[in-house]
Amino acid sequence: MDADEKRYNLELGLKCNRFGQTILSHQYTAYPLRVSPVFYLDDADFQRAYLYVMSTSPGLLAQDELNVSLQLADHTSVYLTEQAATKVHSMPIAGSKATTNYEIEIGEGATLEFVPEPLIFFTDATLEQSINIKIHPTGRLFLSEMILPGRLARGELYQFNHYFSRLQVSSTCGELWFTDAMRLEGKENLFTKTNLFASSPMIGNIIVVLPEINLEFLSKNVENFEAANCSGLTVASSILPRNKGLLIRAMASGTHELKKFLKNALNCVRRSIDQPLLPNDL
Repeated sequence: MDADEKRYNLELGLKCNRFGQTILSHQYTAYPLRVSPVFYLDDADFQRAYLYVMSTSPGLLAQDELNVSLQLADHTSVYLTEQAATKVHSMPIAGSKATTNYEIEIGEGATLEFVPEPLIFFTDATLEQSINIKIHPTGRLFLSEMILPGRLARGELYQFNHYFSRLQVSSTCGELWFTDAMRLEGKENLFTKTNLFASSPMIGNIIVVLPEINLEFLSKNVENFEAANCSGLTVASSILPRNKGLLIRAMASGTHELKKFLKNALNCVRRSIDQPLLPNDL
């Protein structure tokens, strides 16, 4: 292996079979990641592959590095989530951190819905993440994130060091569409005692990439809390550069409220492209 070649903990390649159903065509896993068998829903959504990523470790520790590669061939459709939340453990030694890296490619007419479980930051935790996505102009993406700034039941709030995440989305031809970077401070965060952070400590991020969709209408639907029966939320959305999609930020009073909002946002996206909604047990 070349010295600069990345070692992946998880590699997934997906393609369509002769019935148009998305199947796993390539799978490689290394400690600590595993993937569930593919499962499908009813006849209305039989083409979409549903997958769970599982970890056999207790969480992310100092110096851990997880690398994940996802390759979606043309016209595939995938819903990918995780079996459990990811715990980012204490890293008391100065300069210690964990890193996660995602390389994702979405082919022509393909759809990826990536809905991970929450990141939970313990005291003195540090995590840095990069997500590099290449997507065909006709591809679709729903990418969400949930952040718990501590073990809230223990009164552990914003006692971690920092979380830095950088996202880059470009076309499969190499044209840069947009980037998004977020650095969330823990102990040095000056705003944690303000009314907004104190009442809504949970943070959610969503990136939606959709071709030829009325984004203003979609944004209004996502923020319609009454129709979704959501409460305890503060949400803002904006249209991405070149009208490629939406960026949505949310703050919530609890995990249940945030998960409910994220599910509703995904269902709003599915309605906008005439796709069947998520079942209640997902």
